[in-house]
Amino acid sequence: MRVVIFLILFISASFGDLDFNSQTRNFSVELFYHTLQGSDRDVAISPYTVWSLLISMAYETTGRTWEQFSKVFLLMEDRSKIVEEFRKLRTSVVVNKGANISLSNFLFYDEHLNVYSDSIRRLENDFSFIAQRLNFEAPQLAAHGASRTLHTHPAYLRPWMRLRTEDFVDATMIMYNCLSFTAQWSKPFNVSNTSPEYYRNGNAIGRENMMYMMNARVQYWKSESLHASFTRLPFGDDGRYCMLLVRPDSGEDIGRVLERLREASLWDILNRMRGVAVVLGQGEVDVKLPRFAITSKIILNTPLFNMGLSDVFDPNFADFNNFAEDKIYVGEITQRVTVDITELGTTVRTTIPAVYELETPMPAKQTPVKEPFFFFITEQSSATVLFGGIYSKINLY
Repeated sequence: MRVVIFLILFISASFGDLDFNSQTRNFSVELFYHTLQGSDRDVAISPYTVWSLLISMAYETTGRTWEQFSKVFLLMEDRSKIVEEFRKLRTSVVVNKGANISLSNFLFYDEHLNVYSDSIRRLENDFSFIAQRLNFEAPQLAAHGASRTLHTHPAYLRPWMRLRTEDFVDATMIMYNCLSFTAQWSKPFNVSNTSPEYYRNGNAIGRENMMYMMNARVQYWKSESLHASFTRLPFGDDGRYCMLLVRPDSGEDIGRVLERLREASLWDILNRMRGVAVVLGQGEVDVKLPRFAITSKIILNTPLFNMGLSDVFDPNFADFNNFAEDKIYVGEITQRVTVDITELGTTVRTTIPAVYELETPMPAKQTPVKEPFFFFITEQSSATVLFGGIYSKINLY
């Protein structure tokens, strides 16, 4: 039995037509919700990179596996239309204007795997993959060959773009997805206004380095039904990309707010905020945001399984018959994300797990923050969620 391991590498920090774009937004909120279930630590994910990678493989499925993909991703039956809409969305989402953003897809597959040549050409031409055939039976050489391909990218990305020898053991294919995003706030925070905020939570003393922006002219909306307030912080000169801050009302559980958001429409929320801004003008509000960093390694098998993708992880039921003669299935989907939010802007980088071990160990204890929130980094014209995260705990001070 052959195994496919998807390794999603995401480097990033970071609105549209309803139809295909709305499918992406719905998937993003659902993935964020299911990823947070059962987690006792703050997490960060890139829904768009997960979505784009899985859509490219959904094309290659048949039978019940295709039915599951179609239901989870709300896909149309016409697969050529999927490709057309996919490419249109990518063109609007990955734009080097107002941000430094780059998206790359790689496919490394064993030379002994009986893959249909038409499938490789589809991935290369329709979904912009760089494909390379390697000898996985010599994993050290395979890792070296893959690394040379990855290092054709800009030097500043190379430290985070690595594959290990062990990644090629007991695998026949690796799909590698990389997104980078760095942007400055349209109106940066004044560093001199940042100050530590101390508070006590039970017996633990917490400290947050809080950034302040007084009388900021930004889009703001308070929702009584969602029990939360929404603030849009744009990036760059044109605001094509923005961070949407979602703050629960005082005493409101952050998980309940997220659950309500699943029943709402992110597109409608953003439209409501724009409508308020047109009628009343940009509101002058005081913006308070912690200066923080999150590093998150997530195995996404369980969240995706709970969303309805079960067959792809089962060697007995996975149906990729459009892709290869050999029986293949998904062994693991992992994503590693690091987000840094400072007075100047936002940057997020990720690594493949256990490859680049420079991060400090996770603290033994964390304390809940005074005002927890979650955030989405989106592209304005399609409301596509590039990135989502939650900030609810900090290291003990």
